[in-house]
Amino acid sequence: MASCVSSCSPVVRFCQKLNRLKTLEEDVMATSLKRCLSTVDLALLGVGGMVGSGLYVLTGTVAKDTAGPAVVVSFLIAGVASLMAALCYAEFGARVPKTGSAYMFTYVSVGEIWAFLIGWNVILEYMIGGAAVARAWSGYLDSIFNHRIQNFTESHVMRWDVPFIAHYPDLLAAAILLVASFFISFGVRVSSWLNHIFSAISMAVIVFILVFGFVLADPANWSAREGGFAPFGVSGIMAGTATCFYAFVGFDVIAASSEEASNPQKAVPAATAISLGMAATAYVLVSTVLTLMVPWHTLDPNSALSDAFFRRGYSWAGFIVAVGSICGEYD
Repeated sequence: MASCVSSCSPVVRFCQKLNRLKTLEEDVMATSLKRCLSTVDLALLGVGGMVGSGLYVLTGTVAKDTAGPAVVVSFLIAGVASLMAALCYAEFGARVPKTGSAYMFTYVSVGEIWAFLIGWNVILEYMIGGAAVARAWSGYLDSIFNHRIQNFTESHVMRWDVPFIAHYPDLLAAAILLVASFFISFGVRVSSWLNHIFSAISMAVIVFILVFGFVLADPANWSAREGGFAPFGVSGIMAGTATCFYAFVGFDVIAASSEEASNPQKAVPAATAISLGMAATAYVLVSTVLTLMVPWHTLDPNSALSDAFFRRGYSWAGFIVAVGSICGEYD
């Protein structure tokens, strides 16, 4: 019996190490980073993280392929679900104001092995998210130049027909990621300043889309003649909700920046609620405008908003939307 216990003790110690928790300093506010972000700064970071590729790409994709005009309901449900997750992040960010996001929160509360797994999932999330945003930015830039970049790449560089990936290497998207990484390397103050500028431009373009879009709105595009409000039924709405949830994943940037917040206990929860409310409102209103401007089944999923203005005869408005989409993708 004693020999069995002694032989099992290394395994027990190994399991204990896998589940050990990270010990925080007595003063959780102590940090080598500069605490310079206010509630407004964090809220703008959250809005910039959420109102980007989802607004300019997901709205058209989900409306055409999954939910129809009922994409409005899909964004509402996804917003509520995101709020539940965001409140969890806000509580962790206020109680553990350290960088590391879900990795740090899991390490402190659950254990090291689970934090290891979550950490790699977070890296994968940011890799996929960064690639998707760069692709969306590249697509809108390409639409401004009448797809000349894509045509040149396919003709002079390479083209392949492989399922589930693009038909050509998007060198422009890769360059965009390198430039964004360069600016981020200067620190949070520089990246926050750039985020404020691009967020302001993006918000101004969103207001333009809403005002001008409602002027061009035609309720007949929601009529039974065009397929009705929910042509794919409840299943389409819920499937659209699953996709629309992706649009809100940027809220974790607020909790991840809590170590650089001047007052994380108050700023993180407030900024989370404000930014999520603003993002959900923007998604619902823009998807409403988009599906009222043109029939949902005629949308271009790659550049739905700018294409809608082009098709209504306002090409100059389409260029403004394309510029806004580029600023939104940077956020």
